[in-house]
Amino acid sequence: MKNRTAAQPQRLLDNLPLLIEKLGFHYYAFTFIGSDQHTYTTNYPASWLEHYNRCGYAARDPVPAHCQTSSFPLLWDAETFDSTPEIWIAAQAYDLHHGWVQPIHSQQTRSSLSVLRPHASVSREEFYAKAEQVMLLGAQLHRAATCFSPSAHITSPKHRLD
Repeated sequence: MKNRTAAQPQRLLDNLPLLIEKLGFHYYAFTFIGSDQHTYTTNYPASWLEHYNRCGYAARDPVPAHCQTSSFPLLWDAETFDSTPEIWIAAQAYDLHHGWVQPIHSQQTRSSLSVLRPHASVSREEFYAKAEQVMLLGAQLHRAATCFSPSAHITSPKHRLD
């Protein structure tokens, strides 16, 4: 059986903004970390990415820390950022208010798919209704990144950081 996802990773990424929009979200970030490959694709505002890097948030951001050790989804809310309220406040200033991150782990690789929007918090009902779709999309992206050659990186329609 042919793995179409792995064969067409760029097509999947090109369609990602539309897929995220159909789920009711505006922003996404996909991170893949393998032994010899690190891919980060997002449509977060460039000004947020610059602020995030300038302030060194990666060293204390609870979201990547959670994704390293867990496969359970993590809601993007004030409680998640209890220990780092400055990150939560700054993210909101860039319209990153509501959503969740879905970590994906396999043998020696891990990835995560974050889906966010500026308005309307994620209710329990919405989370349960959409969690499977987000998990499947994250798994497709993970599979595509796993099968993709590290020498020919995937590029994003908006932003890509290595």
